[in-house]
Amino acid sequence: MRAIAVGFLILAACARSHAQEEQADRDTVYVLSPVVITATQAHERRTPATFSNLTPLQIRERYSMQDVPVLLSELPSITTYSENGNGIGYNYINLRGFDQRRISVMINGVPQNDPEDHNVYWIDFPDLLASTDNIQVQRGAGSAFYGPPAIGGSVNLVTNPFRMEPEIRLETMIGVQEFGDSSRSLALNTRKFGVSLNSGLVAQQYMVYGRLGKIMSDGYRANATVNLSSYFLGAIRFDKNMTTRFHFFGGPLEDGLVYTGLPKFVNGDKKLRRQNLTGWELTPDGRGYASVFPRRPQETERFSQPHYELIHEWRLGSTLTLHNTLFYYTGDGYFDYDASWADTTTLRLGSYYGIPATTNPTNTLVRAFVGNKQWGWLPRAEIDHGSGTMTLGAEIRIHRSTHWGKISYANELPPTLDPDYHFYEYNGEKNIFSAYAHELFRLQDNLLLMGDLQVVYNRYGIRNEKFLGNSFDVPYLFVNPRLGVNYNMSETWSSYISLAYTTREPTLRNLYAAEDAYFGATPQFKADTTGGEVVYDFDQPLAKPERLFNVEFGVRYGTSHTYLSGNLFWMEFADELVKSGQVDIFGQPVTGNAERTRHIGLEFEGAINLTSNVALSGNFTLSRNRLVRYRIIDDNGALVPLDGNPIAGFPDVLGNLRCTYRDDRFTGSLSVKYVGNFYTDNFENALNRNDAYTVMNAEILYRAPRVLGVDFALRGEVRNLFSTLYFMNGEGDAFFPAAERNYVFGVTISL
Repeated sequence: MRAIAVGFLILAACARSHAQEEQADRDTVYVLSPVVITATQAHERRTPATFSNLTPLQIRERYSMQDVPVLLSELPSITTYSENGNGIGYNYINLRGFDQRRISVMINGVPQNDPEDHNVYWIDFPDLLASTDNIQVQRGAGSAFYGPPAIGGSVNLVTNPFRMEPEIRLETMIGVQEFGDSSRSLALNTRKFGVSLNSGLVAQQYMVYGRLGKIMSDGYRANATVNLSSYFLGAIRFDKNMTTRFHFFGGPLEDGLVYTGLPKFVNGDKKLRRQNLTGWELTPDGRGYASVFPRRPQETERFSQPHYELIHEWRLGSTLTLHNTLFYYTGDGYFDYDASWADTTTLRLGSYYGIPATTNPTNTLVRAFVGNKQWGWLPRAEIDHGSGTMTLGAEIRIHRSTHWGKISYANELPPTLDPDYHFYEYNGEKNIFSAYAHELFRLQDNLLLMGDLQVVYNRYGIRNEKFLGNSFDVPYLFVNPRLGVNYNMSETWSSYISLAYTTREPTLRNLYAAEDAYFGATPQFKADTTGGEVVYDFDQPLAKPERLFNVEFGVRYGTSHTYLSGNLFWMEFADELVKSGQVDIFGQPVTGNAERTRHIGLEFEGAINLTSNVALSGNFTLSRNRLVRYRIIDDNGALVPLDGNPIAGFPDVLGNLRCTYRDDRFTGSLSVKYVGNFYTDNFENALNRNDAYTVMNAEILYRAPRVLGVDFALRGEVRNLFSTLYFMNGEGDAFFPAAERNYVFGVTISL
């Protein structure tokens, strides 16, 4: 995921002297950069890459309490969905149709994708957007120098909440949900509280920022509550030639599980679409339930993932700057899920406690624990050699995990059962080492050449597996190059072309879902059964790394009032990990390698100031995403070709449009999003198709005149303005409904 380290802030002011004779030595000038620059950040008219930015002004105007994916949803080629329907809790982002396992996500240049399953759990960063200054989304392969290589693209959030002047900010917001069961009603079901403190510049050398927050919501679907606490502590020290930053952020969370979608027929029923089920059986015609299995209220999660970052920049001269980032993340917690289906043998109770197989526990609730630790060092050097800039960097990341499961509750258990008895347990490992070189060379004043080369070594490991004793190491070594040219034709027109080759390893679950082994999951390696016993060759995993060749070509036009861009992408895949349309018991998609796939498309983005107060912005994507060569074996053992079918999860048409009025005190916006049809499996089955939808939102922000040194800001939002009933996403025959019309009201006080 890519970027190394973070080159941060340079702040501004004249140091005061305490003695006239020392003034020449003591005067130091700092500059507070409005945007913290990271190693992978792209720039207009310089970087040959396809990207979009969310500016500090846009973040301040649009963010209230929704999660990061919701804020990004208006950028080109992005779709999002929420498990509980209202954009708070578990939310997911797709970029060009690629799920976030194949999107490189960074905060301040530090990789955030889980090293084992590659996913990003935005719920672990509650209210981070309140401390975020800039977001850049790059589209296409190889858009980051390190971390898991970017397939669909990369997302980099930069936190820069520091201010030159002292400030205390208080905010409170409420969310009101509109329900339309038998008669339309309103419910106050979401609340947010936050307080932040900025020290300003202290002693001409230090700045401190702190924030505490709380977001609570009942969700849209049943038993989909979230209770998110958040904290962010930051401090900076400025010296004559160096800047040092420390960040500590995170927040403990509690939420109700709601990871299973619903059958398609419920969309038009305003009561049924709010259900939270673990499963169901349909009538033969597929238009109703034969039986349902509601999710138990006790199925909940508790988790906390504090982040520690130390970021240092040392300017050794006009041509050399060294950057170092040290980070340490922990993540500990559990979720309780229904396992009423599990018998004595599955839960491994017989051999330990002598419970007959005919005496099965009932109403079983399993507690699954995950404990993660990850630490790393991201060094880089930036060298200005006159004709351009060379960046040399490296990445060292060490990840260790502990996974176990125990019976949290069940009937018919023996009184001698150890409450801490783990019926599965294992340790996961991943070591990540990479080195890269990035060169931006000025061939002419208007012609820049970019070259990137990344060498990355990853090693997965499984250790100490209880009962089954599987232990293995799987190493991967990749070389990922990228070459691009940016040509500025005039002061207003520019163009670029980029060629990139990227390889990426499968997830650990593609190799072995060890936490599912207690009910039948097996290592996915070549096996020898000639002796009557299964012997796995752990040097030959069945899942292959994805290999992608990506071409990007774009043209941009920009003036003080107008911005237009268009780009063509061609992504040629070998062994792409595509969704099958099936999910595991935790609602996560099951994937497999497709021999050859292809993604081609056109993306357009633009903004224009119609008047001094009115601006229009938007984007449009038209793409074609197809399986070129893919065979599967069906339940009868027959080989089924799927060549030419659309790939699950990839809409061919996307569009966004926003109209904004802005003056000194008032900002008002109306936005509309269109997402075309897409299939939720690879069989081109109309029953497993997420239908096209259009949704509109409205936002207002009023900044009152300062009174007695106090600033007030009032906010109002209407989401899903016309209460459209639609599904945001689906996996196979299970779909995730969006909330009906809902409202946000808030007030912010700055002292």
